[in-house]
Amino acid sequence: MLLSKRHILSILIGIELFLNGINLMFITFAKSHTTYLADILILFILVITACEVAIGLAIFILNQRINKTIDISNLESLKD
Repeated sequence: MLLSKRHILSILIGIELFLNGINLMFITFAKSHTTYLADILILFILVITACEVAIGLAIFILNQRINKTIDISNLESLKD
């Protein structure tokens, strides 16, 4: 369902919601257990999410500048 969308921003928002759901799961686990593993995993996922947002927005801006659209069907032209 996530990749059935054709706009880059919709896909990025969907991935963000997915990763935030995983973070909520780890936060719940960290509250019920006295371990630092969940805290480390939450920090790790937040770093991955920040990197994903930076790369996704860079692709979005590049696609917008070159193809003048936010549709993902034209991403093949960014390979050059």
